[in-house]
Amino acid sequence: MRKLWVMIFLFICLVGKAQQSRIYFYPDFIPTKITYKNGSAFQVMGNYDVVNLKFMYKQGEQLMELINPQLVDTIFISDSKWTYHNNSFCEVVKRPNGIVYNVAWHITKVNKGYVGAYGTSQVPSKKVEIFDNLGMGDMSLTSGLNNAFSNATQSGGSGLNLDVWKNKNQSTYYFTKNGREYGVKGMKSVLKAFPDKKKEIKAYTRANKLDMMNAENALQVIDYLMTL
Repeated sequence: MRKLWVMIFLFICLVGKAQQSRIYFYPDFIPTKITYKNGSAFQVMGNYDVVNLKFMYKQGEQLMELINPQLVDTIFISDSKWTYHNNSFCEVVKRPNGIVYNVAWHITKVNKGYVGAYGTSQVPSKKVEIFDNLGMGDMSLTSGLNNAFSNATQSGGSGLNLDVWKNKNQSTYYFTKNGREYGVKGMKSVLKAFPDKKKEIKAYTRANKLDMMNAENALQVIDYLMTL
């Protein structure tokens, strides 16, 4: 009975809740172990919604949301682990140099308009979402792209307009350097965090064609910051 009440307390069913459409981190809901600070642990089929910043799981066909994340110690899913850090779910990312970062993945969708058989259109006759790949490594963002093109192929017809969306990386990268934790999101925040190294950072990113919009590029920028 105690376990049942704990489950009721920790999870909430999403019924009729308004939100943005979802983009999941993993291609599908997969076996996940959630451990709590009080020592309890639960096995679920989980995934992370990088648009709405919610850890989700399924109970049968019912979609559920993990609540009270501050009580969570670690989430183990696939070959990675997640923690709740600075009020966000973060993937613990270990780099080739051995340094560990906490990455709060966050993707927003920006509508780029409609493209039809005869060029750009302002009003779609039929909408099919198309997502570009943000370069998030193992993230499942390409699944949205594949599904969209599959739907477009099935629909067919010259009258089809495609509702084109672009994924925008709004992720925050947390790392500790010289005993201080930094959280950077874009190049402006990087330069602000290291004002005395602006010249070196700009030269490095320009020479290596790096920005913060691509996840692997962003991690390479952080790797470089650790060497300064």
